[in-house]
Amino acid sequence: MTRFLSIAVQAGAFISAFAAIAAGLIMTRVTKKFGTGILASGFKTISVGIFLIALGIIFDAGQVYFNLTGNEQIIIILTGLKEIFFVAGTYIIVIGSKRTADKLETLTK
Repeated sequence: MTRFLSIAVQAGAFISAFAAIAAGLIMTRVTKKFGTGILASGFKTISVGIFLIALGIIFDAGQVYFNLTGNEQIIIILTGLKEIFFVAGTYIIVIGSKRTADKLETLTK
């Protein structure tokens, strides 16, 4: 039962990661200009954060697998990498969103 649950968690994580990668690719391909291209550049910045979070999800799925095998060193490394990707991705998304919103606000004044 534990193996099945582990496989189900990993499958969900990989589906989430691939969905995030697809969203990031769609966002990087936005070329429609609004004003001075603020949305296109903002989407490109935010998509980098999405890619990092997708990597974090993939490392999280790997961590679930290695938790079952009991390999402590790899678990520690994957946990560290996962947290770095999650924090960096979230930071980039928040900062990119804030900058885009600020630019749009100044454009509409």
